[in-house]
Amino acid sequence: MTDELLHATVSVRGVIIDPRGRNLVLQRATDGEWELPGGRLAPREPVCRGLRREITEETGISVEIYTPVATNAWVNDNEEGRFAAHYKCYTSQRNVDISDEHVDSAWMLPERACRVLNEPQTAAVRTVSNRLATGQPADQSLSQD
Repeated sequence: MTDELLHATVSVRGVIIDPRGRNLVLQRATDGEWELPGGRLAPREPVCRGLRREITEETGISVEIYTPVATNAWVNDNEEGRFAAHYKCYTSQRNVDISDEHVDSAWMLPERACRVLNEPQTAAVRTVSNRLATGQPADQSLSQD
């Protein structure tokens, strides 16, 4: 067993797909980097409820949440533990109302999204894109909580 365990803040992000197969990405106000919508869970907050809350706060859209597609863990520059889970999500909405945390949003084809996102988020987008391209069976929607 490991002597030192990771104590981490948990983040959830959505790989949001529109009917045309594009992914929603947001540009952060703090550093101009692009990211998938999402954020940190509150203590004891159910995962789907937290993801839905974060997406609504950041974009004003509603989504249907499906399976987790990728996870990653790291220690940030402040030596704080982080853990992220990425979920496949669908929406039929196109109009995005970004929060003050972001300066821009874009619906991008997966190939383009992968060019602007960091590696863990790119891995999540690629996983979803590959599953769609290979015609894997449709996922079941997760709980509304």
